[in-house]
Amino acid sequence: MKTRMIKLSLATLILAIVTALPVKATVQSPNKAKTTVTAPAAKTKHVQIPVKGSCELCKARIEKAAKSVKGVKMAMWEQKSQTLHLQYDPAVATPKKVMQAVAKAGHDAGTVKATTKDYKALPSCCQYKR
Repeated sequence: MKTRMIKLSLATLILAIVTALPVKATVQSPNKAKTTVTAPAAKTKHVQIPVKGSCELCKARIEKAAKSVKGVKMAMWEQKSQTLHLQYDPAVATPKKVMQAVAKAGHDAGTVKATTKDYKALPSCCQYKR
């Protein structure tokens, strides 16, 4: 009984390891030669954008607005430095698009300023000094 449990555990472990390993697609051509096809790794860029804000609500709003832009992989705003760290796919997104999305949410972002209407729509705790 104990031996059977050990064998089952080992079989499960081996199966888990095999399925977790990266898999390459192989294509068989008509002349029976194998061709290996691998997808190129997506290249991302990192940029820091100055973004005005004042609290944790601002942080959540800024990060949500930045992540709403297609191609943004990571967005993290630091309150102390007033900086948005952005990881994005340059083939899809641009810092300008992200700044526009953040400004639309009411926060001045880099060279793109929020409209007075968007700024005033922020909760009072989020209305930073302009």
